[in-house]
Amino acid sequence: MLTRRNSDLEWAAWGEKNPYFGVLSAQEFSDPLPNDELLQQFFASGERDIDRTFRIIGASVKPDFQPARVLDYGCGVGRLVVPLTKRASEVVGVDVSPGMLEQARVNCRKFGAASASLLHVDEMHSLEPASFDFVHCFIVLQHIPPKRGELILKKLISLLATGGVAAIHVTYGDSNPILRRGMRVLRDRVYLVHCLLNLIQRRPVFQPQMQMNTYSMNRILRILNEELISNLHIDFTDHGGHKGAMLYFEKL
Repeated sequence: MLTRRNSDLEWAAWGEKNPYFGVLSAQEFSDPLPNDELLQQFFASGERDIDRTFRIIGASVKPDFQPARVLDYGCGVGRLVVPLTKRASEVVGVDVSPGMLEQARVNCRKFGAASASLLHVDEMHSLEPASFDFVHCFIVLQHIPPKRGELILKKLISLLATGGVAAIHVTYGDSNPILRRGMRVLRDRVYLVHCLLNLIQRRPVFQPQMQMNTYSMNRILRILNEELISNLHIDFTDHGGHKGAMLYFEKL
């Protein structure tokens, strides 16, 4: 049985059973294969997110920002890879879920982004350090335990070229009611409770709980300081009570 202690197995399970809901946890995307209308809505949301990201970078980090080589870490089914291919000559998407990567390949062909390269995380060793102009990671690290997530953050910064820009999202708090937070902890610790609650909520009994981890902003800022970044801009987010921060910065 899957438990919260293995985020890779959990994410692979989401990729096999509910890849689109795993990326955007909205009820309309709960179907493993959304129809064309929903698929258009799904990728339109990606276009809006990337457009906003580029506007923020241009206004607050690097006015002449025009990346040639882009990395999207935690690319899922390609929601953000597709719009990124419109803005850069080379885009690489990375994910831990084989199921999501397969859907991403289908979607990239469907939406005119077949030039994108899609890699499993185990293939990241093939990426040269300091070789990307833009490194992007949105609503991904929250699903990964902080100790490992901090190592991933350092790895992503190491892939950023001098003068390159990163946009990386982390969660730092939970403003949900205490009962809801307590129930999540109970589900994490007692697997039988998790399965019973799945049944009550009319979900597949063994559907894994989606991890929502919080990071220490003190530790994150220390990492950024140690990695020699500049022009830090923070844009605060809120996803269902989970407080987050999109960190935009330039590599010195």
